[in-house]
Amino acid sequence: MTQQHPPRALRWALRCHPAAYRARHEAELTAIYAEVTRGAGRLGRLREAFDIAGHGLRQRTGLGSDRTAGQILAQAAPSAIAVAAGGSVVNLLWLFAPGVRTLSWSSFPEAVVLADQVLVPLLWLAALAGAWTGRWTAARTLAVPATVLRLADVPLLLLAHPGGQPAYPAAVLSLMVPLLTGAVVLAAPRDLLGPCRHRHAAIAGAGALAVLLWGAQFCNLYYALPGGPRAVHTLWAGALALALLLSGRDRPAAAGLAVALLPTAVQMTVPLLYPLSPAGALALLALLIGAAVSVLRARRHRAGATPPSAA
Repeated sequence: MTQQHPPRALRWALRCHPAAYRARHEAELTAIYAEVTRGAGRLGRLREAFDIAGHGLRQRTGLGSDRTAGQILAQAAPSAIAVAAGGSVVNLLWLFAPGVRTLSWSSFPEAVVLADQVLVPLLWLAALAGAWTGRWTAARTLAVPATVLRLADVPLLLLAHPGGQPAYPAAVLSLMVPLLTGAVVLAAPRDLLGPCRHRHAAIAGAGALAVLLWGAQFCNLYYALPGGPRAVHTLWAGALALALLLSGRDRPAAAGLAVALLPTAVQMTVPLLYPLSPAGALALLALLIGAAVSVLRARRHRAGATPPSAA
């Protein structure tokens, strides 16, 4: 009786694991793959191979479910989806706001941009529903096209306005936010994700915070807030600094919120640093203090967890 070789997709997925881990668990992973994909179509087999490959990459990068980084990512993924959903909804309102709207459906390139802007919040809201109900396969699958469409914003805007010169720092920051958000959602260990009460609280809290912060910028268009747009930008830095101050190994929810807020907070804070304004200096100081406290707390915990060496 000839031995049946694993499918090519599974072989490539297994190669993503460290050699030592693969030597110990290859037979187990192959059996799991065979059990899960029994009777499944080509798409189902490919999806399971991707899940196994993702597990291997997390093992290589130290983001497994047994590592602190993986556990923080699992806390961050629901909040990251909530922040992305809230931001994309407010961005859509921004495009259609009276006195702000610069695109119309009459021009084909501009209609493509508008269609992209409508699809992104729909995808993120659907991913948010998946995260809320614990359907993480659907949530992560929807996060992929949402991220790709958000990345297409800059080239689509250049297509709609070919004569315009892009502001390169702003364009780079705009690309960084969806890339980091998508990476957080996809890198979170699958076995740590699922429906539970504290994740519902994290999703609701992060979504409300994102809408509040983005909404403050939106309201500033019509009602000048104290300090103007720059002061409103510092609110993101303040939220991130507060999450860093509260984060710790015994407070994984705050650490997850900090990771979820990081991409947008950086996008909002960098423009304040050049030229450096009082608001920018305040934002930078808050972030430095929050990061320093978080690092010191982590080092103190690591020192306390290390057993003393024998004399």
